[in-house]
Formats: sequence, structure tokens, C-alpha cells
Amino acid sequence: MRTEEIIEKGNRIRLIIEVAQRRFGLFGIEKTSMREIANDLKLSKASLYYYFPDKQSLYKAVVEKEQAEFINKISESVMNIQEPEQLLREYVNVRLSYFRTLLNLSRLRLEVYSDLKPVFRDTIRIFKEKEKEIIIRVFEKGVNLGVFKIDDPDQTASLFLDLLKGLRVSVVNEKGTLFIEQDEYDRLLENTITFTDIFIKGLRK
Repeated sequence: MRTEEIIEKGNRIRLIIEVAQRRFGLFGIEKTSMREIANDLKLSKASLYYYFPDKQSLYKAVVEKEQAEFINKISESVMNIQEPEQLLREYVNVRLSYFRTLLNLSRLRLEVYSDLKPVFRDTIRIFKEKEKEIIIRVFEKGVNLGVFKIDDPDQTASLFLDLLKGLRVSVVNEKGTLFIEQDEYDRLLENTITFTDIFIKGLRK
């Protein structure tokens, strides 16, 4: 394949993912069809299937795009914010906003999500590893600056992420569907900020 063809194919894939991202955001994955995405793109359904064999693989690509954008945004914050406590709070705020976007992209019932989990197993694992690396960097920065006292940054990062996940899961499990309303988001944000403040107090030297 020539260089021009490779570039053109890459651009077409990016466009498909962006269009699918918008439609998933409006209607969720369950109420979005490949035909509708193809129509948005002014493509034939067969052409869309050439790039993505099914809706699950396209949704996976959208999720990976969201994850990459989140990691890039957080990584920039890690480089630009010097105060480790502020940095941890920035991470929590951006992470929660990302979490809400991802939920609203899917609008899945929990039983349907369980069926999709095997498709996303590696995607979820890789994302968790990248998240953990960022939090470890924040904790190590705090230790080096004499702000935090942490004996095991790796273990502490795992604990922090698990507890954040627990707060999010508690909201979703109450609903039975992967979608979050504004009042639920506000309550989750308040609880998450409170938890983060308590956690930071426990880290201070």
C-alpha cells in the first residue's frame, strides 16, 4: 500500500470514529445502528464494515479515542502543575468528567455491558496501567517535594484508584444502566471531592 493510501485510510478511520462518537453521545450504543453511522458519513454500509466489522469494534475504537484524550490531558497537567495536592484534585475532576462522557456514550443496560466486557478486557487493562503510572508519578512528586509521606507509591496508587472506582460504581449500580444524570453527577462529584480531601490529609507528611 502506498504512503498516500495509508494516510487516506488513516484519515477515513479517524473521521468514522469522530462521527460514531457524536452519534453514540446522542443516542448511546444500543440505539445506534451501523446504517445510521454510514448515512452520517454518506458511506455505504458495506464501506463502513470494511473499516469496522461490527458496532462493538467501532465503539471500542471510540472508547480508546476517549481514553487517549484523557491520558493526554492528565499528562499535560502532570507536567504543568507543580503542587502535588492540586495535581491530584485536577486528576480527580478530569477523570470524573471523562467517566461521565464514557457512560453517556454507551447508555448500556448493565446486563448488556457484562456481555461486552470480554471485548474491552485488554482496553480496560491497558488504561488502568496508564492511570496508575500517572498517579504514581503524582505521589512520587509529592514525596520528593516533602509534601507526602508514602512508603509504597505503587500500592497507594492502586488503593486510591480502587476507592475512586467504588464511588463511581455505587452510582451506576443504583440505576441498572450506564448513564448518569446531572443531579447524580453533582452528588458523585461532591462525594469524590470529599473523599479526595480525606485521602490527601492521610498522605501529608
